[in-house]
Amino acid sequence: MRLNLAVGYLLATAVTFFAQQLSWAAAPTSGYPSKPIRMIVGQQAGSALDNSVRAITPAFNESLGTQIVIDNRPGAGGMIAMQVGRTAIPDGYTIINAGSPQMITPFLFKKLDYDLFHDFVAIARLTVVQNCLVTAPQFSPNSVKALIDLAKSKPDTVNMASAGVGSASHLAGTLFSAMTGTPVLHVPYKGGASAVTALISNEAQFMITPLSATIDHIKAGRLKVLAVGGQTRTSQLPDVPTMQEEGVKGYLSIGWNGIFAPKGTPAAAVNRLVGALASAISKTDTQERILRAGVEPGLLTGVEFTKFMHEDMARFGRAVKAANLTVQ
Repeated sequence: MRLNLAVGYLLATAVTFFAQQLSWAAAPTSGYPSKPIRMIVGQQAGSALDNSVRAITPAFNESLGTQIVIDNRPGAGGMIAMQVGRTAIPDGYTIINAGSPQMITPFLFKKLDYDLFHDFVAIARLTVVQNCLVTAPQFSPNSVKALIDLAKSKPDTVNMASAGVGSASHLAGTLFSAMTGTPVLHVPYKGGASAVTALISNEAQFMITPLSATIDHIKAGRLKVLAVGGQTRTSQLPDVPTMQEEGVKGYLSIGWNGIFAPKGTPAAAVNRLVGALASAISKTDTQERILRAGVEPGLLTGVEFTKFMHEDMARFGRAVKAANLTVQ
C-alpha cells in the first residue's frame, strides 16, 4: 500500500513538473514580449561592443514593442557575461551579446563553465568590424609588402603591439606573422587603448586591431593604415586594400558581435527576436548609427550564423597554435 502511494506521489509530482515546464515554455507564444528584455553585454558601457549594440537597440525596441535593458557585465574576456547568461531563466526575457572573444576562450582555458555551442541558442550575428593593420605615423613602411620585407631583414626587431597575450589583436598579428613568415617581436599592453596610444606615440610600430578603435586616429593622421583584414574592402575606408590584395592569400581577420539566448529558450521567442533584429538592421537610420560606431551591418541567422562561428573558431585555433600559448 505504501509503495503504491509512493509511486502515485512520484507520478503526480512528475506530471505537475512537466505540466509546469510545458506551460512555461509555451508562454512566449502568446503576447511575447510582454515586458522588458534584459540584454547582458560582456564589456563596459562605452566600449566598441557596447556602442555597436546601442546603435541597434532603438530600432530593436520599436520592432519588439518593448524595451531592451542593457546589463553590462564586463570582465574576463566576456566570460562573466556568458556565465550569467547561461544560468538565466530561458524564457525569452534574457539575451546575451557576445562576439569574437568567445571564439578564443575555449583554446585558452582547459575548463569553462559554459559551452557556447551547447549552452546557448545562437540568434543572430549583428555587426562585423574589419581588423586593420595600422602603424605608427613615423614608421617607414607604407605597404604590407614593405613591412614584411623590413621584418624579414631584421628578424625579431620590428615590434607588434597587442591588447595583451591571448587577445584578438595578439592572435590576428600572430596569424599574420605565421602566414607571411615574418619574425616580429610581440609587445603586449594592458588593453587595446594602451596599445593604440603606444602606436600614436611611436613607442610601438604596428598592430592589427579593430577599425572601430582606430578609424578616428587614421582620419586625423595619427595612425597609418596599410590594409584591412576582411574579404572585401570596407566602405569606411574604400581606398585601403585588403590583406589578400596585398599578397597575404587566405588571410581573414574580422571582429563581430551577435545575440544569444540561454539553451531552452522557446522557439517562438527566438523567431520573434530574429525577426525584430532583421527589421531593426534593415532600417537606414540604424545602418547609419552602426557605421558611426565604426562597425558594419553583418546580419547572419540560423545555420549560416552557426557555420560562420565554427569557421571563425577554426581560424582562431590556428592562431593560438601559431602563438604557442599556454592553456590555463
